[in-house]
Amino acid sequence: MSDAQEVTIDDVELEAQGYEREMPRQFSLFSLMALSYALLATWNGFGSAMGIGLNEAGAAGTIYSLIIAAVLTGTIAVGMAELASAYPTAGAQYYWSFMVSSPEWAPFASYLSASVSTLGWWLGLGSVCQFIAAMILGMVKLCHDDYVVEDWHTWLCYVGVIWTACTLVIVGSRILPAFNSFMMYFSFVALIATFVTILACAAPNYQSGAWVFSTTTNATGWKSDGFAFVLAILNALYGFLGVDSGAHMCEEIPNPTVNVPKVIVYPVIIGFVSTLPFSIGCMYVITDLDAVLNTDTGLPLMELYYQATGSKAATVVLMSAFAVCMFGAACANITSSSRQMWAASRDNCYPFSKYWKQIHPKWHMPRNVVCLTGTLVSLYGLIFLGSSTVFSSMVGACIVFMTTSYVIPQGILAWRGRKKILPERPLNLGGWGLPVNVLACAWVVGIDVLFCFPPVMPVTKNNMNWISVVTVGLCSYIFIAWHVSQKKVFKGPRVDLPRLRRLREETRRHKTVVSIEGASIDEVPVERSPGKVSGTKEA
Repeated sequence: MSDAQEVTIDDVELEAQGYEREMPRQFSLFSLMALSYALLATWNGFGSAMGIGLNEAGAAGTIYSLIIAAVLTGTIAVGMAELASAYPTAGAQYYWSFMVSSPEWAPFASYLSASVSTLGWWLGLGSVCQFIAAMILGMVKLCHDDYVVEDWHTWLCYVGVIWTACTLVIVGSRILPAFNSFMMYFSFVALIATFVTILACAAPNYQSGAWVFSTTTNATGWKSDGFAFVLAILNALYGFLGVDSGAHMCEEIPNPTVNVPKVIVYPVIIGFVSTLPFSIGCMYVITDLDAVLNTDTGLPLMELYYQATGSKAATVVLMSAFAVCMFGAACANITSSSRQMWAASRDNCYPFSKYWKQIHPKWHMPRNVVCLTGTLVSLYGLIFLGSSTVFSSMVGACIVFMTTSYVIPQGILAWRGRKKILPERPLNLGGWGLPVNVLACAWVVGIDVLFCFPPVMPVTKNNMNWISVVTVGLCSYIFIAWHVSQKKVFKGPRVDLPRLRRLREETRRHKTVVSIEGASIDEVPVERSPGKVSGTKEA
């Protein structure tokens, strides 16, 4: 903290959870919700994965799969929101798993959640940046028919996107709240402008309502239409990745026990409500489905825009706006994931944690973690030069890792008994808690299994699903690192549980505020009000 930094009651509670605040609480509820919305980028996620959904379940299946994915993701989000309300720290899943586990298993559960979450974030960043690179080169291809997109072109563009985003997150750390607020407004404007443009330009040549809402074509090669539809639901999850982002920023927002649950749940609702009309509009303007699925640019959405507008210039403008939104998602990914890894490193969770737990004195953010993220994601992008299929499976595994990290603490909580574990908290699911936790876990177990199936039959070397191989390989590293090094040094966060419970009880009773001029945080009385503890802390 700075020499005269105001100590809030949120800081007192944070210390009871084992930490001192090291970054300013610069985010408001709105700006942090904007970051979460930018990261989910639901309409962008739908657009980027739309071609796969059409191939698996047709127009109607693509729409209905979005609805089911939103409901199930919302269930997972509600379970996480309750845990964030109980334990608002930037470690999120890492910290929650420790707190709900039995003492003998708590360090391993915490380490596992942190490692799985970090890998999921990195794989997700690779997926977003690769798609941005593909859009940039696809627009060049659209305007210049003789241009041939080479794999190394894509990789260079991919690396450029990664490091542009990393630089913005580091150097622009102080303007991130304003940047994310801007990205939220820009995304809404781009969505509305795109929706109106494609419908206006395509009029009156729309598909029939029967085709849009009842066509469930299965072009996967799987004999079961039902199984192909399930694969479409999994594909729709790309529009809901990163629902935990707000939880990792909770040490940078006031009153996190109340505000962070809102930041987790509300963007899922907003994303779904805004994306559903867009998805229906996209289906109505398709004139040649085969051309959408087999476009030379490799981007079905770009072909759809071109079919709707009939103009290359208009298509480039719409795709450029789409790319800007995806870039905002990349920046939000780096911001949230850096906090997640930094938070766990404070307790020596990772190898070389002493480097990852450092906060840059000028930019007040974990610069080393951002640089590590950019370096590793750039390096595994080299896989794209050898096999785009393997790379696609590698980044596709982000859904497996990220969603699994969401439910590890929920599964432990449901197994051990919610009432005897969770402390007093503003968001209490009560009797709904156990069904929510169980449904979330069951759904994610299904995700983990189904994502390992090939999306297309028959299987060839060009459409092989490598997600199972990627998952086994990365999980093997996690377990080897645990037994070789981290098991000996990692003991988990140093939480003062009695004090934390006392603070929560005092919150419920709405005690009055006292002045603590010049006191160290250890000397702060536990009396609190819904406001803050007034005074300053000398560093």
